Amino acid sequence: SSSSTQLPSPANVPLYSLGLEAMGSGASSKGWPKAFFLTMNGPPDLPPGEPYKEVYPVLAIAVTRNQMQLAAATNDNGINLWCLKTSNLLISLQGHAESIWQLAYSPDDALLASASADGTVKLWDAASGRLALSFPRHHANWVWTLAWSPDGARLATGGSDSRIVIWDAVGAVEGAKKADFLAERASRDAAWAQSAANERQIAAERATPLRHWQAHEKSVQKLTWAPTESRMIVSVGAEGSIAIWDGEVGALDCRLMGHLGSVTCVDVNPRNSEVIATGGEDYTVRLWDLQDVEPGSSAAKESREKIWGLNLKHYTLKGHEGAVVTVRFLGDGQLLASGSKDCEVRVWVPDLQNPLLLKRFVAHEDWISELCWFVDQSKLFTCACDGMIYAWEVPRKYRRKDVQLPSGRAKYRS
Repeated sequence: SSSSTQLPSPANVPLYSLGLEAMGSGASSKGWPKAFFLTMNGPPDLPPGEPYKEVYPVLAIAVTRNQMQLAAATNDNGINLWCLKTSNLLISLQGHAESIWQLAYSPDDALLASASADGTVKLWDAASGRLALSFPRHHANWVWTLAWSPDGARLATGGSDSRIVIWDAVGAVEGAKKADFLAERASRDAAWAQSAANERQIAAERATPLRHWQAHEKSVQKLTWAPTESRMIVSVGAEGSIAIWDGEVGALDCRLMGHLGSVTCVDVNPRNSEVIATGGEDYTVRLWDLQDVEPGSSAAKESREKIWGLNLKHYTLKGHEGAVVTVRFLGDGQLLASGSKDCEVRVWVPDLQNPLLLKRFVAHEDWISELCWFVDQSKLFTCACDGMIYAWEVPRKYRRKDVQLPSGRAKYRS
């Protein structure tokens, strides 16, 4: 908006972050053991130890809750589904015309959602690889990010048009299935033609957005749904603000600032939705406590009135030597991993009283693009522009014995 030119940029605002400058500089730089790797790099007959002649940068990954499948988006606009029991490639999915920036499995592992620079959002059947639905184009340009609601019913997407869009994902897929079934029946018996046309109309309505709103001054870089809050969405923008929304109505609860430049990634602590982590182009990871800005408080009201948001007191975790592109809490919130353009993974203990750097290691030979944890906390997956996906063994003390993994429907038989 034109008024933003009169406001101080975040770079000119004093920083109230608690300085933890040399934090964890003595942390071990020996990596966790590598369990295995996956790659589309080639050629396939390359002798061991030889450098790859063909490299397919990996832009995004996602893992099913049942820990049986990994999806990876490569720079050839395809999505590769891998079996994690055998490390075999199951199938390559084609359909996007440009880069795929984020992938996410639905909480029941049934659907895989993809967001692309071609402006579209697609849903794939995870068991068969079939395209279940391509949402009608609603973002004006690139779709950078997406996230499922905790119950798996809705999907939130964010893009370079600064907007957040909420979709009825389950309803849209059900509508499309019913419409396809009746269309097929009508093709064999003309008596079904009217019913098929009616169903197609209903399906089209169910695939339109439930709501959408302008969320940031610039691109929505990343958004996430709080795992334990059915209405809470957190988004981060290229203009440098962090926004907390009531996703049910699209209302702003509060807006925060503190990063210098673009905020690139965000995650919410799965055990405590008041604690969020962000990463930015300023090489820092930051920890925020939302207890200080309860929705009804004067601080929250003040934050909503400022275009850049409130400069809330927070922890700044320093050490990365490149932009931080991904932050992910472990399922029980005990650890926080960050990945950066410096090719390093850093693992933090995100204690608000005394955050510490537990581990740091060079994980890849090129920019890290994403990381994610297994639900049982036994492995950390990383991917990068070097075309590699690594599975790292998490120390036993952090693994969970009490996790009931969903059995899911029959996945691919490799």
